[in-house]
Amino acid sequence: MKKILLNPNPTRDINLECTKKVAAFFKENGVAVSISEEVEGAESAGAKVEPFDEAVKDADLVISFGGDGTLLDTASRVSSLGIPVLGINIGRIGYMAEIESHEIEYLQHILDGDYKVEERMMLDISVRRGNEVVFEDVALNDAVIFKSGVSWTIDMDIYADNMFISRYSGDGVIVATPTGSTAYSLSAGGPIIDPLARNITITPVCTHALTAKPIVLFYKRVINIIPHNKKDKASAVSADGGKEFELLNGDVLTIKMSDTKTKLIHVKNNNFYDVLYTKLSDRRFD
Repeated sequence: MKKILLNPNPTRDINLECTKKVAAFFKENGVAVSISEEVEGAESAGAKVEPFDEAVKDADLVISFGGDGTLLDTASRVSSLGIPVLGINIGRIGYMAEIESHEIEYLQHILDGDYKVEERMMLDISVRRGNEVVFEDVALNDAVIFKSGVSWTIDMDIYADNMFISRYSGDGVIVATPTGSTAYSLSAGGPIIDPLARNITITPVCTHALTAKPIVLFYKRVINIIPHNKKDKASAVSADGGKEFELLNGDVLTIKMSDTKTKLIHVKNNNFYDVLYTKLSDRRFD
């Protein structure tokens, strides 16, 4: 391990306190440490301040400091480069993070080479308008199609490999990876799926039909969603809770498994089910 890029969320890591400790730890052990100039207060972190795109080019590892949103944003920026990500939780639940902010002693495993790299499936998302692709993104968790208002429902036709699945009418639809099965999809009644599985889940949100249930598809299926917006109403799509893109009637939203994978670093001996119970069980509030 020669160089590590630190990617903190300063609204979570107040005064970059955890970031400073991690930077000091690696520097003391002869590892070069960089931080993006985009980060507020970056100069105080005790790391080399560089443009993100420059810093990431020769990084062996990126460490995300914050909640799951920070980790998702980090993954979207580095996954295409094949660089692994380690999450340090400074959020409320931080389901996807590997360690908590008070557990930085686990970073010794990085120096010792005593860690595992786990590949997670991602989704390619695109919108075709006529003959032109007007939107593209990639998601580790999910693509969410939702209504842009509170007083109406949206209708959408859903196809898999050009086979009609259903028309949903409601608040929206979540198309999730196995990693995303424990995020918004779970809250909407979707199934929990082992993150190393390969499939795509379609979970309707607040639909007006007794038969509208989540559907788990073969991972190679290509999903097409065609919105039917009512007059003066709108729908939109968002990847991993990022910026929304408005969908117009006639648009075709395509979602499929991406060739890009997110690589997550594991330094603990726990497993998916340990994390599931610890972080999502109601006992965490005891």
